[in-house]
Amino acid sequence: MFHDPTIVGSWPALVVRVDASRTLERWAETEPALRATSTVADVVQACAATSDHERSDAVLAALVRRAAADNGADDDALALLLHLLSGLVWTTVRQLQDLSPDIVAVVTGELACQIRRYPWRRRPRSIAANLRHDTRHAVLAELRPRNRRHPERGEVLTADGDITRLQPAVPTPEADDVDVVELLQWAVDSGVDPRELELLIATERGRHLHPSGGDDIVAAEHGISTRTLYRRRRRTLETLRAVARDYLAAVA
Repeated sequence: MFHDPTIVGSWPALVVRVDASRTLERWAETEPALRATSTVADVVQACAATSDHERSDAVLAALVRRAAADNGADDDALALLLHLLSGLVWTTVRQLQDLSPDIVAVVTGELACQIRRYPWRRRPRSIAANLRHDTRHAVLAELRPRNRRHPERGEVLTADGDITRLQPAVPTPEADDVDVVELLQWAVDSGVDPRELELLIATERGRHLHPSGGDDIVAAEHGISTRTLYRRRRRTLETLRAVARDYLAAVA
């Protein structure tokens, strides 16, 4: 949670105000997903329940609808979402901290804008993942506009910048707006084991550094056989292809 009142206001004060005014009970009259969350503590618990993604996603979707500019623009709903999604902000800040000395304020402000204009009718699910993508994409566009004539200025996935072997595994469309890093983050948010993605990336990097024996080296470093490496790699790529379809549909 955000606790710095200079960023999005006081969390304790917000909790007191929302609970005392029975705001959530009022919202629940038109948002069935909030009927079991009569207090802010209930909302926090629902959103923190990693074992019930569908439930937490429904609660976030209800709050986004309340906060959206085309559906009432409720300031308390916006403030509540900014606190609840502070983990998203900190993740983005860590990734982009070199782009601005005020990166926390930039990311927080952009997240607020994305919530206000969120297309909740067209994209009713995967709220956190959608907001993560949209916010990060917008911040990058503002602080480091993409120069298609100089692709070396863009982000890289591996330490050496070589992603040519990874990209064919993902069904990239004609549009060049697909961000491989965002796709991998989406995959993690969708439940793909980060360790399998790390192994995949390590394999691609190993092949770049050691064209004649990279797979054997990576397998030894991870304490597995080369056959196991190939099996896990193939399974991860198959999963990524499936996840990519949902990703492309969500960001279309």
